[in-house]
Amino acid sequence: MLVLYLGGVQLQDAMACKRKVTITTRAAVDLIAQNTTGQMSGAEVQSNLMAAAQVMQPYAAQDAQIRVTEVATDANGKTSVVWSRGLNVTAYSPGQAMDIPPAMKTPNATFLVAQVSYPYRPPTSFGQFGPMTLSDMLWMVPRNTDQIACPDC
Repeated sequence: MLVLYLGGVQLQDAMACKRKVTITTRAAVDLIAQNTTGQMSGAEVQSNLMAAAQVMQPYAAQDAQIRVTEVATDANGKTSVVWSRGLNVTAYSPGQAMDIPPAMKTPNATFLVAQVSYPYRPPTSFGQFGPMTLSDMLWMVPRNTDQIACPDC
């Protein structure tokens, strides 16, 4: 019974952490997608990433790796990175090719993508259930403008 109980506690904690990763991903991209001016500074984007990281609480927010990238498609549907910013992770380079889901390959469109990765460590080291990386990715279109420029990203 003790083995089942401890295993259940670890499984529940891992599921709760995975849910926090998903919510953090949504927060990171949603904060930027709500921009109404069509332009943000690198400092504003970084501030939004740090705010999104706080969603990870009570897990260690400083361990979260968060990246938000704006991806554009050209008239032929070819995709490339417009700008990217990362918190605890390297940003993508502007102009870098990026795969997007086939259904989103709309000509002359702009998308935001958030990627969150979190190194989950169980509260106790019981059994073989050990350190693992939890991650999520979410695509979203800017809500109030066609695109969001970030000249210094």
